[in-house]
Amino acid sequence: MAQTGWSLSELLEERQSDHEYLLTESQGRWTYKQLYEAVYSRSRALSKWGLGPGHRVAVSIGDVSEFVLWFLALLAVNVVVVPVNPAAPANDVRRTLEKSGCTDLFDGQHPPTALVTGPLAAKTSEPGGGVVLLTSGSTGDPKPVGLSLDALWHTAGQVVEAHQLRAEDRGLSPLPLFHINALVVAVLGSLRAGSTIVLPNGFHASDFWGMVDDLGITWINAVPSILMVLSQRPEAPVHPERIRFIRSASAPLPAATRERIEARFGIGVVETYGMTEAGSQITANPLPGQGARPGSAGLARGIQLRVVDGDGSALGPNQHGTVEIRGPGVLDPAWGPNGWVRKVMKQGWYSTGDLGYLDEDGFLFLEGRSRDIINRGGEKVFPREVEEWLLTHSSVADCAVVGRPHPVLGEEPVAFLVARDEEALEIEGIDEWAEKGLARFKRPAEYFVVKNLPKGSTGKIARQDLRRQVGEVSQWPR
Repeated sequence: MAQTGWSLSELLEERQSDHEYLLTESQGRWTYKQLYEAVYSRSRALSKWGLGPGHRVAVSIGDVSEFVLWFLALLAVNVVVVPVNPAAPANDVRRTLEKSGCTDLFDGQHPPTALVTGPLAAKTSEPGGGVVLLTSGSTGDPKPVGLSLDALWHTAGQVVEAHQLRAEDRGLSPLPLFHINALVVAVLGSLRAGSTIVLPNGFHASDFWGMVDDLGITWINAVPSILMVLSQRPEAPVHPERIRFIRSASAPLPAATRERIEARFGIGVVETYGMTEAGSQITANPLPGQGARPGSAGLARGIQLRVVDGDGSALGPNQHGTVEIRGPGVLDPAWGPNGWVRKVMKQGWYSTGDLGYLDEDGFLFLEGRSRDIINRGGEKVFPREVEEWLLTHSSVADCAVVGRPHPVLGEEPVAFLVARDEEALEIEGIDEWAEKGLARFKRPAEYFVVKNLPKGSTGKIARQDLRRQVGEVSQWPR
């Protein structure tokens, strides 16, 4: 196999043993020895097909085992991988191919189809392969984010260090493999730790805890939407003492959900913060019992982080501003399709668009996205703060707050509620609850009851969809 900056082939060769690396529902178990053999044979096939440095290959493979094996094989021959959701409609796939500048499309069944869908960025001196993914595009046109394998491997190492992953650990990650979280935290993080990772075909609440117990899982890679579902169902783990922690990422975790999980199951939740542009993890809390701060996104891990004011000047502890990051895991303007970053990156610092502050000990507290802040007559309303309070009401299972135009105030907050029992939910009671815990300007001007909230595959609320829905759903008069 071809060499990468840190030699993927040598790592796999050294790790050959009967210790399990991968467990899936489709093709069972793969030891580290079997992993090496499978990746080696696939990399030879890729080289025979002429794939190597300079190729950007879109991969659309639904089978979990096959995706992981081909993903590692492509990286081993210095190819840049563009993961594609195998269930995505044709139009979405076409957009991904075009914006990522793919040279080939691979489904795992046949030799890759040659194509050049967009202008490829000039080759760089970055060793090894990498990945290209699209940002969510919630504020406009999605942009391609390219990350070298060295950058991904760096971040995977920070995941291992922050969570103290060991060879004897067995992780469970039901998250989609076409997003950065599962690729780095589950696939590469477990590989770097020499541990075992279980990748089921998605999240299924009814048999989740049974799988955890049967497979001896020691840590879980989850998102808030999964934890919210688990906290409301009757099932519970038989042996919670075996589980070291549950990792929560990809979206803010409501305090009420964390408290219910920890109180009911006796398993500590580790809150983290990350983004595609940083190769996934940016911050992580210490493990349970080691000084975690509830409500915080944790400490910076293998990355520089600061909070700045509107002029770009760094702020001190407990001063509120915009979060910026830089470091070896952050996207490089000179690598792959990242030319657009030159316009927004200053002295290596990349603005995340998130608002928050650092406390005296360096713990990051996030307050929301700058684009989501609601300006109500000059008063700033942070949706997360309102949502956190509404979720403490016993009748509210889930909620989201967005702004809508107001002829005098400019904007006003409105709340979308998912009821635990819609017949029992009383909006007057919810509004009284809001009055009890929120300043007048933060209280929603209107409440909408919906069956569920629009969320992406990583559990993030699609706030743009909600803004469009205002006035289009059944509303409860106040």
